[in-house]
This record gives sequence, C-alpha cells and structure tokens, in this order.
Amino acid sequence: MRFSTVSGTSSALEAPSSEALQRTTSLLPELLGLGLGEALHEVTRGGPGQPGERFSYPGLQLLELRGARQWMPGRDGLSGVQANAHIITTYQALDTHMARYLGAPVLSTWVTFGKYSAREVGSWIHILETMLSLGHAVPGARAYARRLRLSRSLLSLAVQDGLLFALTSVAQRLFDGSWTSETLLANVHRLAGLLPELRQLAGVVRHGLVEGNTEMYHRVGFAFDVFLRAESAGRNGSEVLQEVIAGGALEDPQGYLRAGFALYREAHQVGLLARSPRVSRDRQLVLESCRRHLVLEGNLLIAVQEQALVLQRPSIFAHPVFHLLLGTVRPGVLQLTLAPLAGGRGYDRFSMLPEGGNWADFEARMGVRDVTDEPNRPAYTFPVIFPGTSPSEARHYVVDTSRRGTIVDLFTRYLCGPASEQLLRGGPRALPPH
Repeated sequence: MRFSTVSGTSSALEAPSSEALQRTTSLLPELLGLGLGEALHEVTRGGPGQPGERFSYPGLQLLELRGARQWMPGRDGLSGVQANAHIITTYQALDTHMARYLGAPVLSTWVTFGKYSAREVGSWIHILETMLSLGHAVPGARAYARRLRLSRSLLSLAVQDGLLFALTSVAQRLFDGSWTSETLLANVHRLAGLLPELRQLAGVVRHGLVEGNTEMYHRVGFAFDVFLRAESAGRNGSEVLQEVIAGGALEDPQGYLRAGFALYREAHQVGLLARSPRVSRDRQLVLESCRRHLVLEGNLLIAVQEQALVLQRPSIFAHPVFHLLLGTVRPGVLQLTLAPLAGGRGYDRFSMLPEGGNWADFEARMGVRDVTDEPNRPAYTFPVIFPGTSPSEARHYVVDTSRRGTIVDLFTRYLCGPASEQLLRGGPRALPPH
C-alpha cells in the first residue's frame, strides 16, 4: 500500500501490509493532513534547499554463534559466555549506528535495550556454565582445589552481578526453605552436595538461555544489519528485508520484523522533515511527537516477535522448568542492570515485575493484556500465533500500561530524553571470562 503526496508523486514512505498485523503502522496520512506533503517529498528525495543528510553504515561481521548451544564442560568449542560477549559487542555497535540513522533528538530502539538485556542474560549463562563445570569430573589430586575455585567464582559472580538474592529465592523454594544469603555463602560444601539436582536444572536453563540469546542475534541482529546496509546504500531497508525474508534467509512469519523496521524508516524520514527549514517550530513539535510514537511502536513490534516467537518456544520460557524456576523468584528480586550512573554512583537498575508475576509468562513480562475473547475487542491488537499452535489459536493482545516492571514499561520510560541519552552514552558492564 503506497500513499501519495499532495504534489501527486509517490512517497518514499510505505506502510507495511500483513494479514497478521491489524495495527495502524504509518502516520503518513496524518502528516499529509498537516499540509506537509511537499516538504516531505523534498526531504525524502533530496529536494532543493535540503542539507543533503547522508547516512553511511560500514556493515558488521555477524558470526555463526548457534554452535554455543552444544557446549559441554571439559570440551573445546564456543561457550555461551563467549557467544554472549560477541552478541553484546554487536548490539552496542548496532545501537550506535541506529542512533546516527534516526538522528537527534536521540531515541532508544530495540537494540538499545537488547545490549543491556543480553548482558543480564550473560550473567546467568556464566553462572550456569560455572555450575556445570563445577560438577564435571576432573581426575587427579587437583580436583578438590578446582571445585573450590569454581565454587568461589560462582558465588563471587552472583554477588557482583546482584543475582545472589535471586539464587537464594530459588533455593528456598526448591529445597528445604532454610536458605538465606548468609547460609548460601557459608555452605559451599552443602551446595556441592546438591549438584546432581542443580546440574540437571542448570543444563535445561543454560541451554534455553543460550538458544534464545543466539536465536535473537541471528534473527533480530541480522535484521538490523540488513536494514542499515540497505539504507546506507540508498535503498528501502524495509523492502530489502522483505526480499531477504521471501528468500528464506530470515524468518518473520507474522510480519512483525518487517513492520517494525518500516516504522523505524518512517521515523528517520519524519526526523529529516522536522529538521527542514521549511517546517515551523509548531510543526516540528508535532513531528517529534510522531517520531517518538513511531519508534516506540517499532520497538514493540520487534519485541513481540522475539518475546512470543523466539523466547516463548517450548525449549525456553514455555519449558516447565523455566516456568517453575522463575515462578519461585520473589517479586522485585529480578533486576535489569542498565547504564552507569553519573559520578560513579553505581548503575541504574530496572526492577522486573516488582508487583509480582512470573517472568516466563509472555503476557506478564511483555506488559500486555489478552483481549481475544472480549466481546468488544479493539480493532488494533497484537495478534500472536505462539510456537506449536495453529493460526486458529491466535491470541490478541493490547498494551497494558498499568503494570510496572514490564517490557512495555521499560520501553516507555527509557524511550527519549535524559533516560535514553544515558542508555546510548553508556554501555553494559564487562562480563568476566570463564
């Protein structure tokens, strides 16, 4: 579907179409209603008097990281921690280039949040791979010293990354309920005695986290790279993504990736329009509001893709072990560590579901409400066909802004202004090597 400008020529802005997406995915009609068609045509086609803003992107080398899923302690091969380090570096670079692409004022995109989320997941992968290495039998007299060293490393990492209370919470619910932070630190040998049970749980969770981490990198990270390469070459990044999807190199069964990046592209062009000398200050304020809306909606569309279609698969959050473990964590214990605070005052931390809820549940962590069976269901929803279900079983969701500590809450609070600038200027904490 292509809209026309008031001058009668077709616009470079194109609204994505998808049978699965029943949402308004373009603000172009509203912009044309403001009488901005001619100026819009000039900025998107490089008309007279324009600053000739040219975006360039060198491209990134995306590696094949899915082999990390087969890692085993004591064997050579890429570990989940090593794969995670590359993912964070890639997301950090993509975030910088996306900020340049969208221009000022800065706005946070999916990859802005992705780099911090990947670092948080990296902490858990590091702890779980250390636990698995702890239980790996090593012959010789140094086996006890090695186990002690790994035990201390495990607890040190848990304390350093603020995960000790989460581990304690899980231990209390899974075992005899007598664990506290102090007894957990003091009972390394007792912890070692529970290794058979812990190793089984750790293996399931570690595999799921590495699978989700690497799958998002190969889907969403790849999509960002394809989009930015196309835009840098003067092509429509959304259309190029569609070509890649049609060719089978990228999965987007419900059109969320294509739709999200189409909104990023529109936000980029609305930003060019807002900076045009032909646009009044009042119009600029309206355009900046439109631009923020477009990026937020794009972020949510991509998040639905990765949260519902990648993470809610049976081997990850839909796995009963994941549901059990995350359901044992007390409200407010799980936190997402963000950028460093000014003056060396530590880190900004986002509390995940502080009012309660299981992070393994799509609806709870995303911050949406199921309206599938409501008699007066809204016209525009996020329809989702979960992995392993048929199109007839699609669920329909709307954003629920009343819940704190959700992905919707995170995306909204850190979208723009000083909060966004802090995320973009800063970077995730370094993850210690194995």
